[in-house]
Amino acid sequence: MKLTDLTTVELLWKLLPAALVVPFITFALGRLGNGADRKLEYRTFVDVGEVTANYKLKNMPNLKSGTKLITPKEYSSLEKEIEKRIKTNRLNPTTVQLIYLKVKTFGKSIVTSGTIGIKMRSADKTDSWSLDISLPILEPNEEIYIPLDRLDKYEVEYYVEEVRVKYRTQSGERIFYRNLSQKNAYDKTVTINSYKVKKFNLFYFAIDKNKGRNAGWIFLDNDKDKKSS
Repeated sequence: MKLTDLTTVELLWKLLPAALVVPFITFALGRLGNGADRKLEYRTFVDVGEVTANYKLKNMPNLKSGTKLITPKEYSSLEKEIEKRIKTNRLNPTTVQLIYLKVKTFGKSIVTSGTIGIKMRSADKTDSWSLDISLPILEPNEEIYIPLDRLDKYEVEYYVEEVRVKYRTQSGERIFYRNLSQKNAYDKTVTINSYKVKKFNLFYFAIDKNKGRNAGWIFLDNDKDKKSS
């Protein structure tokens, strides 16, 4: 074998690892890129808010058929008492005003493995209590309602201090949403909203956070206005 042949063989052996590794790296980066794009495409957010409405949302305008009303066990005693009084004609259901938490999803993904923790605090800040609920599977852009009142606290004026929602999207991404309401010395409510995504199945990494004064909102029944015009 000539010297030039030996040099060529040595050169091939040196280039071989690179020839094997480069396609693998390209393939791996492509897969990672596709996975990141898919997670962003199916990243679904949730929004929460308090709603005052009649018993079983009877006066709620534009309520979609099939909307879920989640009834936690802490609410069951109050529900039984209301039903008993309605049956004995001691209560008109249209006069019962209850507070509900509205949870709505925004995005293209079905939401699974959802849990929600809700902390309430009395207006005088002397008492607090909480709800912990497992959420059903939520479809894209679906909304659900959770009654917050309970029999032993029915006469207590309160507000929702904190809402914590954990859920999973179709891409396997785990998201943690937190809504925290804080009242300052001037009795003004400041709301902090934050979203975190779980990384490497170990810790949550913040992707969004905002802070601002809370504002009330109402439902506008446009269909009703059209009928009257």
